[in-house]
Amino acid sequence: MATKGEMVRALAQRFDLNPNKVDAMAREMGRAGLLTPGGRGRAATDMQGADVIHLTLPLALGLETKDAPEAVRELSQLQLVRGNLFLDGHIQWEANCDGEGGSKLLDALNRLPVAGLELHRTFGAFCGHWLEEGFSGADEGFSSAPVSVEVSSNGPHAVFSHRSDKGSLKLWFGDAARELRTPEWERRTILSDKLFRRLSQLARSGAS
Repeated sequence: MATKGEMVRALAQRFDLNPNKVDAMAREMGRAGLLTPGGRGRAATDMQGADVIHLTLPLALGLETKDAPEAVRELSQLQLVRGNLFLDGHIQWEANCDGEGGSKLLDALNRLPVAGLELHRTFGAFCGHWLEEGFSGADEGFSSAPVSVEVSSNGPHAVFSHRSDKGSLKLWFGDAARELRTPEWERRTILSDKLFRRLSQLARSGAS
């Protein structure tokens, strides 16, 4: 896993930003308790997947440093509200996180063929853990399948998608996603499969 300094430099390069700007963002996020305390030199702490996604979100969304902690905290805490899996045009399962539906949804997700992948109900923890474990499964067809993450200002809410030979998985986070309405305007940011895999390399093995 990368140290804070390695993460800052890698994300600055990935988003073509001044490393000082990204470092300032990281310090602000750290003060808000959204990044693991980093330390320096030999005392530097390895960042976790949640740290990587927490610093990536404000950079991808183009947020001002002062506004980033509140916005990222809100996004990170979005709750998993529903999900479905389609295969060959037919729905395999669909569940809402209402009552027993939440348990059924997590049970279905935790049967995905990736050892060590225990999925979470909040968006930040879910993405962070997927960065650490989601691409490391022995099932090559599953681990090489494309993923994408879409964050919308509508609500806000977020959508995680994964398309493999096991089916097309889609998960929605945020209460607004329970019954989406078409807004007058909406800002969307998409983290592509290529970016998500770069972030995974950063979370698992260091700077990339």
